[in-house]
Amino acid sequence: MIDQRKIKLKDFEDKSFKTNALRNPDGESALTHYIHNHKNGVSGFYKKEATSHVKNLLEYKYPDEKITSNCAEEELQYLLFDKYSDIPFPPPKKPRFKFIDLFAGIGGFRLAFQNLGGKCVFTSEWDKYSQKTYKANYGEHPFGDITKESTKSFIPDNFDVLCAGFPCQAFSIAGKKGGFEDTRGTLFFDVAEIIKRKRPKAFFLENVKGLRNHKSGKTLNTILNVLRNDLNYFVPEPEIINAKDFGVPQNRERIFIVGFKRSRS
Repeated sequence: MIDQRKIKLKDFEDKSFKTNALRNPDGESALTHYIHNHKNGVSGFYKKEATSHVKNLLEYKYPDEKITSNCAEEELQYLLFDKYSDIPFPPPKKPRFKFIDLFAGIGGFRLAFQNLGGKCVFTSEWDKYSQKTYKANYGEHPFGDITKESTKSFIPDNFDVLCAGFPCQAFSIAGKKGGFEDTRGTLFFDVAEIIKRKRPKAFFLENVKGLRNHKSGKTLNTILNVLRNDLNYFVPEPEIINAKDFGVPQNRERIFIVGFKRSRS
């Protein structure tokens, strides 16, 4: 049996191993999410896949050794002492709330919510270059395609806020009521489905300002109908905000949709 503490986080960056690890695409995401959430009760959602990823590395480095799951789990625990210590945007030391970051890009939402005292407990972004930049910024590798059930299965329970800058495809709503089922096949449907399953206290959605007038306003009305009536959230009228009005040197107008879970009395 190998001696304990044989591996470090930098070993997972070995190019040959990363090629070998493609058969387990969620492994790197699960490992980094496990390490960054081991103190807040969320790590259990990532432990199984993280342990498997560690086991794969051990088998790669020590092909002549018998690597058990117990051995991999012990190594996983040692890795908690080898955190990414040089990330430019670490989470707050005493977070006030938990949030998830969907369609994360390179982490604009995350930076804002961390500055407000939030702890990100799940991230999803399918673009490989954005994933690489996100990991460099925050030390976590995002999970991939959020439309896949395998990706949704990693989303933890009991987070407070859902953040999503979802792309907006056209809805087929001609002659329909514009309810939850009418959004199937769009990325908004996946956001709505996650809200329906997890029931966060609030959500914060962002899109291009053209969403307000898309299909003469029918698309936005469908979205608001789903959020307000099907999912039963309080959603005030969306607002278009320009980044240049908040000290950012960029003329960038976006529509923001916020919602709050209705209390049950």
